[in-house]
Formats: sequence, structure tokens, C-alpha cells
Amino acid sequence: MKKQLVLFAAFVLLVAACGGGDSGNEASNRASDRDSAAPDAPPATQAVEAPAPDDTGTSDDTGTSDSTDTPQPTGGDGEGDAPEDTASPEPSDDVSADEEAAAISDPVFQPTCQGEGDLSATATGVTAETIKIGAPQVDYEELANLGLARIDRGGYDVIYEALTAEVNANGGICGRMLENVTYKFLPFGTDTSLAGCVYFTEDEEVFAVLGSFTRVAAGNICVTETHSTALIGAPFTADDRARANAPWVSLGIATDRVLEVFVSALDKAGLLTDAGNVAVHSGAGRQELVDNVLVPALEAAGVDVAERTVIDVPAGDTQAGAAVWRTFVEIYRNADINTVFLDGDSVFGVEQLIQGGLDVTLFNAERNAFTFGLQDSSDPGYFEAYTLGSPYTAEDNNPRMEDCIQGFERQSGIEVIPNSLLPEEETNWFIPVRNVCQVFDLFVQLAAAAGPNLNNETLQAAINSFGPIELPNEAFASLGVGKYDIRDGVVLMKWDPEAGDEDGGEFVVYSDLINTAG
Repeated sequence: MKKQLVLFAAFVLLVAACGGGDSGNEASNRASDRDSAAPDAPPATQAVEAPAPDDTGTSDDTGTSDSTDTPQPTGGDGEGDAPEDTASPEPSDDVSADEEAAAISDPVFQPTCQGEGDLSATATGVTAETIKIGAPQVDYEELANLGLARIDRGGYDVIYEALTAEVNANGGICGRMLENVTYKFLPFGTDTSLAGCVYFTEDEEVFAVLGSFTRVAAGNICVTETHSTALIGAPFTADDRARANAPWVSLGIATDRVLEVFVSALDKAGLLTDAGNVAVHSGAGRQELVDNVLVPALEAAGVDVAERTVIDVPAGDTQAGAAVWRTFVEIYRNADINTVFLDGDSVFGVEQLIQGGLDVTLFNAERNAFTFGLQDSSDPGYFEAYTLGSPYTAEDNNPRMEDCIQGFERQSGIEVIPNSLLPEEETNWFIPVRNVCQVFDLFVQLAAAAGPNLNNETLQAAINSFGPIELPNEAFASLGVGKYDIRDGVVLMKWDPEAGDEDGGEFVVYSDLINTAG
């Protein structure tokens, strides 16, 4: 018999920065974070370097993402300062070599224009000569002024200008030259993200917005629903996208679908066979989603959910959170729980499970929040823990990503140095360039597929009919009717307390590459 505990308190999302996506939420890019939005003024924090908030070029919902490196796992969406994987996965036996990646039909940023038609002003932001796009970017300078994070990621305006120049040098998109504008926002509250939405859609009248108002779903909804403007790259739930009045594509796995993908991957890896008595835990803001997606997916895989717990406590209220989790620990103990599925932030839970002496296996699709929860615990090596990841989270790039990076370097004159080789105190271009390469390449391909008569209708038609798509650092990716989240290739990752640096452990690749579309 399932037991559901719901403990209500006023929920406030603390915007202490988190890695990846997320991405990226979920502590990374989670579209449903609007249910627990932060106040417009951030809480005071120590003025030390914090893990980076998700960059806005990705969604890493795969762990819908963020990230981590591009692409972010769920969860992801995603990105940034999350741990890197230590090995590149191999395709699983049920994936043929021909299926490992979609064939490259065109060089990067040189897409074949589909269809015919005269160039004219076909939509807002589209003239006979130009296509205007907008790109939100996290205001890292202001985050540093607020004492929340000190992060040097260069400038998204520089990256977009360089990649735009590369596209235009190759003839543009169906003969039109690209123009771009950027806008800085804060990844909490709604003031700056909504102002950015208005800037893009009313002031600059862009055709599409690339990236995401990370952690502030209201900004994304403002673009797609209120202003009927295409949004390429931001995470969404099914409800979010149903409200949209313009095309909306996510780079990572959709927030709704990622839980099903996680369970499927665990089942294929045999990790659910001996799960024993299982508890499922979530925050109140994700309660309905977890009940409607995760729990049924587990039951379909033959897993009996013995306990269901829900928490609604402010992220900064450590005493209240710990007290609630002590209650949950006793419930789990009495039910002889062997496995706990954690959804979203798990800092309270991990520590209290350790202090309560419970020997359980932990699963959480959202790698970034899970990583910090395990690293922050008193004994990072206590649990056997698994999460979902992207196969491209280390410093290895696929050829299409390398081509994009070289295009940026060629146009900007800036060398992109991998994280492991980056001298201390130098600007990190590696993370943001890889983020932008994904979403930028995606838009260029979709706009070319829409043809000369570019508008919301032809863009949506192109999305519906695209099928497999080759993208920077995506092993498997596709679009089609009803499938508007890109990522299909995932791996499972296992917690290794001996890996990583002084932070104390990280997730490493555990499974072969899994094609979730197959």
C-alpha cells in the first residue's frame, strides 16, 4: 500500500547557483520551476565562488539540460561547473554502427535550403535580406556583484556575433543574412527575464529566441505564449508547450519524458531487478509530474512503490528540511525500504539518510542536484547511487562540435581552451561556446528546412518532418510530430566517491550508450 506524506510550508526557491542544466531543472533548467519561483531579491550568500548557474545556450533536461558540459544531463538540460565524466561510452549491442549517428547531410552552418519561393518579408524578424534572432544570457557580472557567484564565461554576444559571421560568410540561410541581439538576465525572480522577453519580441522584433531564460520559466512562456515567438533550445513540460503559440524545441529530453527515459534505461541495465522495496520522493512543485510519470513508469517496469513522500520546505531552511527528512527516514526504515528514487534537490535527504543509518540505493535523474547533494554529505561514499547523463559530458567533442568551435575561433580570433588545460584566472570560453554551438546549429538547420517562406508555420512544419538530425555533441537526436525534444542518446552514470578532485567524488559513465528513440 502506498503511503503519501505531504508536508506544506511556504516554498521559496533559493538561487544559490547550480551546475548545468538543469539542463538542467530540478536544480538545472526545469520548466516547472515556475511553481516555486524565487523572490525577485536573492537571499544573501557568502561571497565565494559558487557552482555556475545553467548557461542559457542549452537545456539540459537530460537530467533535463544543462549540464556540466554540453550537453547537460537531467534534468538538463544544461552545464558549466558540474563534474565531467571520465570515459566515453560505447554504443550498446542493440545499436548498429549505422544508427550511431545521423548522417551529416551538410557541413556545419552550410545547410541546404529546402523548398522554393521569393525572398520577401515573411514574418516578424524576417525581411527579404535578414533574419533576426535573440539570445538571453545569464548576467554573471551582476551575480558577482550580488555575491552569488564569480564566474568568467566571456560574452554570449561575442559568441553569437562570431557564429553569425560564420553563417553569413557561407551565404546565410536561404540567402538571408543573420542578425542577432542578446540580453542579460538573472536566473531568479521574473523581472529581468520578462524584461528580456519584451526586449526581444517588442523592442527588437526578433523572429526566434535561441537558448533559455534559465530557471525562470516565466520568461520562456512569455516568448512562446504571450508573444507567439519561436523558442529554440529551452526546456519545457508538455503543459508548457501546449500553451505555446509558436514553435518550441528543447535541446535536452523534455521534463516530462526524462523520468520515463531514466526508468527505461535503468530497466535495460538490469538495475531494477533487485530494487526490493522502493520509495519515491519529490518536492511539492513536482508532485503531480512524479505521480503521473515516474510512478506509472516504475510500476510498468514491475517495481512496487511501497512509499511515496513529498516535501515542501524552503531550500534555505535547513532545520525544517532536516526535521522533515528525519521523519521520512523512519518511515523508510519501518517499511524496510531498499531503494529510493529522489526527484530534484536531494541535499536534505542524502544527509539524513546517512545519519539515520539506512543502507539504500539511490536513483535521481537530475545529475547536477544529485552530485551536490552527495558531495555536500558527511560521507560521500556511503551510497550506491545512479543518475542519467549525456554521452558528451567530458571534453571529447564530435566532429560537428569541432567544426563549430573552429568557426568561432576563425571569426573571433579567440582560442577555445578545454577546461582541463585552461590556465587559472583565464576566461572560460569552452563551456559557453559549446552550449551556443548546439542551439545555433539547430536553428540554422531548422530555418533552412523551413525554406525561403520562413514563418512560424513553415518552421513548425520543418520540425514535424525533420526526423534524425546531426548536432554538435549529440550521439542520437531527432524531431518529429509530437517529439519536440532533441536528445535521444543517454548513458547511465554511477557515483564514484574516489573520482573527481577535492570536491569529493563525482558520477562516472556506467552503461553503454542507449538510444532512447530505438
